[in-house]
Amino acid sequence: MRITLVSGSHRKNSQSLKVTNFLASILKDKGIEIKILDLGNSPLPIWEPGMWEKDSEIKKFWNEYNQGLSESDAFVFITPEYAGMASPAMKNFFLYLSGGDISHKPGLIITVSSGMGGSYPNAELRMSSYKNTRIVYIPDHVIVRHVETLLNSESPESKEDTYIRSRLNYVLNVLVEYAKAFTAIRSSGVIDIKTYPFGL
Repeated sequence: MRITLVSGSHRKNSQSLKVTNFLASILKDKGIEIKILDLGNSPLPIWEPGMWEKDSEIKKFWNEYNQGLSESDAFVFITPEYAGMASPAMKNFFLYLSGGDISHKPGLIITVSSGMGGSYPNAELRMSSYKNTRIVYIPDHVIVRHVETLLNSESPESKEDTYIRSRLNYVLNVLVEYAKAFTAIRSSGVIDIKTYPFGL
């Protein structure tokens, strides 16, 4: 099984990447192959209509950038909250995706906030990012609030740190089970992205 984690912060060495690396360590301990896309250290250019052209430079760039993406069985999207929104880098990432990249695979949303925020990016991604991508978000999500005080060492440093580590481990277990179950959907023969490439 392979799971791709997408860190959506624009910053290098961000708090979102810290959370991403913690999640990756849990998945590795479970024997799961992981791929990390860090939109801060490896940013995508702003999407443009050249993506619709087969041999455009931006299309060639994307084909190299997303190596292994379609082979993933599940996805975790980690986004900070910027002014009450998911990060522009994360939204831009979803514009690049075609129907076949992540369709009919489970997705987990993790949002990150330096304060008490973090709920709006979850609602935003659930509302607008699934239509053409066909990602299927699992019901659970996690908001990592006051992120600077959490996940900073090998061992929990507070009651809140203990709780968030446990909750993240739990939702990853749920995601893995969804990933196993969704293989039957994709192999059923009923999925027809070629005829119906866009949501309504």
